Amino acid sequence: MPASIERFSSDVPTEKLVETLDRDGCAIVEGTLSEAHLAGLNADLDQIIEDTAPGVPNHIEFMQPFYGFETIRIDGLPGKSPTYVDFVEHDRLIEIANHYLQPHCAHYLLNTAQLIQIGPGETAQDLHRDDQAWMHHPKHAHAAPFSQPQLEVEGLFALSDFTRQNGATRVVPGSHRWPLDRVPTEDELAFAEMPAGSAVYYLGSTMHSGGANQTTDQSRRGMFSGFVVGWLRTEENFFLSTPIEAVRAMPERVQSLLGYDSYLGIGVVDVGSPRARL
Repeated sequence: MPASIERFSSDVPTEKLVETLDRDGCAIVEGTLSEAHLAGLNADLDQIIEDTAPGVPNHIEFMQPFYGFETIRIDGLPGKSPTYVDFVEHDRLIEIANHYLQPHCAHYLLNTAQLIQIGPGETAQDLHRDDQAWMHHPKHAHAAPFSQPQLEVEGLFALSDFTRQNGATRVVPGSHRWPLDRVPTEDELAFAEMPAGSAVYYLGSTMHSGGANQTTDQSRRGMFSGFVVGWLRTEENFFLSTPIEAVRAMPERVQSLLGYDSYLGIGVVDVGSPRARL
């Protein structure tokens, strides 16, 4: 029997969601985006997407196939979408981060805020675990790496319908507990098929990837957002992607998630908190 991702309605208790993430490393919540957030995110990003060509002008050449040649990626969403700023401090992902990350750090940070639109003809991305961005972290040398605390938690939010044909995210339930060298079989692979407004939440140690878009006329639009423990360097550099003038108008909680509170003695400016610059 093919693998599947357990799904819930938007009123699922966080405790039940965490129980499923503990067991499977992933879960789908339908209706997680309000109608206002779904419409606002699409409206904020429509013109930017129209003006952006597929592919990434990335100076790290070997990463280009991973990012995709028919995929539009736009990061730095806090500086580009007012709706994202309102969304990020209210989404269920905050509660998930409170459970998995907060016990292991003084505070956590926004790690990624990225629009990913998979266009027709795109091939499937390689399966991967996002927390291996920090491949030199001691947990990856541990005999049982997935017994160690999580480094990050994430959500992929459907801004359009996700289908298997148009590139729905591929996820391997249970892989957060596997040895690093285990390769999934076809029947262990699940597809996060879900209507617009839904989200697939997953742990940084769960194997997943963007799916192949086998259509000729549909683009699969999603938003990738996640948090990381505050003592690691984030994947996105929000200090450069988000103008400080925009940050000054944001709620204090979002400013903190973007890195404007020092982490004890880390990330200081003039031997003090970068918040002074705000």
